[in-house]
Amino acid sequence: MLDFFHKAPNEDCWYKFLEPILPYIRNIIPASVACDLLDIFLTDPGSSLFRVASPYILTRVFRKKSIVHPTNPRYTTPALLATILWCVAQTADVMMLHVPGSRAKVVNDLYDLATSLISERDPDRWRRIHGGLRAENEAPHPRLPNAPTVPKTTVNNEPAGEIDDVLTFILLSIAVSGSDFKSDCYKWWSKATRLAFSLGLNREDEQCAGPVTPCANPLCSCRKEQDGSLYNLELREERRRVFWLLYALDRHLALSFNSALTIPDSYCEVYSPLPEAIWENLDTIPPSEIPARRIGPPTTASGSAFFEYFLPLMAILGDIIEVHHRRRHPRLGGLDDSHSVAVIQGLLSTYEMSLAALSPDGDDNGTMPLPIHTPKGIASGMPSRPSISHPHPSAAPYNAGDPSKMRLAKAYSTHILHVLHVLLHGKWDAISMLDDGDDWITSKRFNECASHAISASQSVSTILTIDPELTFMSYLFGIYLLQGSFILLLFADRMPQLGPNESVAQACENIIRAHEVCVVTLSTEFQKNFRTVLRSTLYSVQGAGTTNWDEHRSRRRALSLYRWTKGAKGLAL
Repeated sequence: MLDFFHKAPNEDCWYKFLEPILPYIRNIIPASVACDLLDIFLTDPGSSLFRVASPYILTRVFRKKSIVHPTNPRYTTPALLATILWCVAQTADVMMLHVPGSRAKVVNDLYDLATSLISERDPDRWRRIHGGLRAENEAPHPRLPNAPTVPKTTVNNEPAGEIDDVLTFILLSIAVSGSDFKSDCYKWWSKATRLAFSLGLNREDEQCAGPVTPCANPLCSCRKEQDGSLYNLELREERRRVFWLLYALDRHLALSFNSALTIPDSYCEVYSPLPEAIWENLDTIPPSEIPARRIGPPTTASGSAFFEYFLPLMAILGDIIEVHHRRRHPRLGGLDDSHSVAVIQGLLSTYEMSLAALSPDGDDNGTMPLPIHTPKGIASGMPSRPSISHPHPSAAPYNAGDPSKMRLAKAYSTHILHVLHVLLHGKWDAISMLDDGDDWITSKRFNECASHAISASQSVSTILTIDPELTFMSYLFGIYLLQGSFILLLFADRMPQLGPNESVAQACENIIRAHEVCVVTLSTEFQKNFRTVLRSTLYSVQGAGTTNWDEHRSRRRALSLYRWTKGAKGLAL
């Protein structure tokens, strides 16, 4: 049998981008397999029927041209490269990983390597002293016997890593939060947010208060604007995109784990991300033609890329989470929140209109047309990466007008939009909803939730038609599918009192099918449990009309694992 774990020669690697990690993975995977994994990393969700993107790579952040450049790719830390390979290897359709036992071995070895490498770079290993930094007393990892390198410091002499380190912690948080032990992601998430704040990512575009620009302060943010080279433009946009990925994930995890926001909007002094088509072709666009942007996240849909359709939804979700937790505040919870609710409803309506304005054929992607000329001197001062065509298919430019991607983005966004309405007006906890201790089901808010829950189910049916395996955003989709399903469970539970309802039964079947597909694509225990609860409820109410109390108690036990009441942790078991 072929030994897949032989030492991999560098000449088997056709991506220079991977060279920093090759010495570390020789005894884990061949270089050619690492390249196959990078191909998957470069695959955009929904862009191929034959090569499915990794569910844990929500967006690449870096420009594809900078990754695949044959002679001068973006330098990336070995820790980040190992983490990327680890994320992709968990679900990659690569022949080597189909050998029984090989995927688990490779994934475990890559995780050990990634965490060892990032631990060496972790600012938490250092403490400040007068005159510099000193390492905390930690035993070095046996694979890394050398003394740790002193990290860079901020202007306050804080130990600070690099943008790659923030992204490494983010990817670790994403993949761990998608596993069975979701709460284990907290340690990585804490490191990601604290390091991002130390690096000032949340203040990348802080406005200078001085009367003239640049001002006299050599550390002021206005000084960053003086370097107009491609290198600096790309570096700063990477910082923004890492921050907005962190911001979006903060809202997603806050809903998933029933927690408050870690990154309030008041902390954010960052321009919204560039449109994807402009970002991917930044080397061909003069700085003067880059569109003007505003500080803060977008709240309208502008295309099919992650930052164009999902980030705006997360910005609105953050507002809903703020209102939700304020309602639970022991002293402020009684205040009238009608104005806040009206503002959020306005944002949802505006997003819905912007989504409808996007052409399903991808002709109108909400971005400016790309110039066809290359400006001279854009990269003065620092070495740029000239546009060189690469023979590998992964180097194809980003197609913002891909009709299939646009249809997918619109379908998923429509579903999440309905779920946000449900979250704004409804209860987040299934058992509290079923118990109805405050007579909520007779309120106007319940009617709002009910109509949007049915609409969300219809959107799920549309999604299943165009994405039968639910691969477009399999990591993200589960919590919105779950929260949009709780009211349907309530309807099914009340059928014996209200009588049979064909539309509710069909909506429940749509949801059950979606959960079943999700479990096949990216297995998660909470979706297995909820699918069983909803199916059992339907069987019970469609049966002889008698209540099986043993099954009823079993359903309650299954639901009680995941609570969104005060102090509960949602999915964070």
